[in-house]
Amino acid sequence: MAETEEIKQLYSDLCEASITKDINILNKVLADDYTLVHMTGLIQTKEDYIKSVISGQLKYYKSIHESIDVKIDGNKASITGKTKTLASPFGMTKSWWYLKQDITLEKINNKWIIKHSIASTY
Repeated sequence: MAETEEIKQLYSDLCEASITKDINILNKVLADDYTLVHMTGLIQTKEDYIKSVISGQLKYYKSIHESIDVKIDGNKASITGKTKTLASPFGMTKSWWYLKQDITLEKINNKWIIKHSIASTY
């Protein structure tokens, strides 16, 4: 699999694992020092994000990827993912969100891993 496709798959795996609450996949694709900056400014660590997904505080139902753009520079990469997401985050009413994720990745031990993500809307 080409590196670009491998990185796109990581993004898809992150979205799917957030829906299915798959802790194993989330632990696999997210670096131990991963951070997520929500559109509200809230910053979550990997541990906090996974706990929020498992508890249902962040509830995802469906994701439809509209675009996944990848840029690779040596052992660093970035993704800009635009995904229509059905969710009810932090107790809000279940609705469709047009979520944009700006993600940075690093290649460690010959494997890509997600290091940081900034969420916004588009």
